[in-house]
Amino acid sequence: MNFKSLSFLIILIISLSACKSTDIYSDFDPSAKFDSYSNFMVLQHMKSVPLKESTLKSLHSSINKQMTQRGYSENKSPDLLVKVMIKAETKETTSLQRNDNFYWGSTYYPYGWGVNTGVSKVNYDTHTEGTVIIDIIDREKKQLIWQGRASGAIKNKKKNKAEAIDKLIKNMFSTYPLAPKK
Repeated sequence: MNFKSLSFLIILIISLSACKSTDIYSDFDPSAKFDSYSNFMVLQHMKSVPLKESTLKSLHSSINKQMTQRGYSENKSPDLLVKVMIKAETKETTSLQRNDNFYWGSTYYPYGWGVNTGVSKVNYDTHTEGTVIIDIIDREKKQLIWQGRASGAIKNKKKNKAEAIDKLIKNMFSTYPLAPKK
């Protein structure tokens, strides 16, 4: 392997790892017949953080879109119940910025070389890590048939919040056993 292909491979790996900001996990019941269900209902979500009405509408709309693409219709007496849970917690990180300087003379060492290895700055950073969990339950059997979970840092962007929610829900449903109908 020459240097060009090795450097391209390293750049590709770094680029792909930088794109992933959330971890997606899903699991399903292999005995469930996903194509035998015809309708669904999204239940009132459970949350640990307050959400704006527009965010709730975007979340419901994105789930509705993913379910209807798979041939399900929204109904008041459904085959499937969709339960959404949102959990969030604030985490704090601390980092030290060192001041490793070489110098010639000072008040402490007037003659000769010296090294300053003190900590010059302590940085504190708080961020919110959140998890969105979607459970799809067979209403008749009262049994969980699919669960999708996305966790990671929550970014408080003012713009394109609906697009970000749509992208997140689409990524979660990419592992749903029933593919979208074309």
